[in-house]
Amino acid sequence: MKKYSLRPSLAGLGLAIFLLCISAQSKSQSGLAASRQLPQQRVALDIAQRKIAAKPPTIRVKQHDTITLDWTTDEIVNIHLHGYDQLLTVKPGETKAMRIDAAVPGRFPVSAHGYGAQTEDKGKQHKHHREAPLMYLEVLPR
Repeated sequence: MKKYSLRPSLAGLGLAIFLLCISAQSKSQSGLAASRQLPQQRVALDIAQRKIAAKPPTIRVKQHDTITLDWTTDEIVNIHLHGYDQLLTVKPGETKAMRIDAAVPGRFPVSAHGYGAQTEDKGKQHKHHREAPLMYLEVLPR
């Protein structure tokens, strides 16, 4: 009669369980990294006398971050984020949010296309003037 040793099979079973645990832990950690939300920023910007009060000349974010610019103003204005083609009309006494999913890297000017009552009549239309930008949004590659 042949004798079989249980030790090699128990050792093999122990090794298999160990490898499964390592694999599960690795998958769990990669799942956590994938489920983490990318950074989100929120910046309040106030336009007073056609300039940004406490002017940040440039706001920098990393590619794929989300940033929300909360705008207030002392007169009606169309705010345009060039490159992302976002246009927002802001009236005095209100705060309007411009949410940007920073997918495209680069340096993008934010400008005002008209001030005062004539802006309200134009709605979302605007003309590209040679106005100085209010600020810049820089999206840095990740």
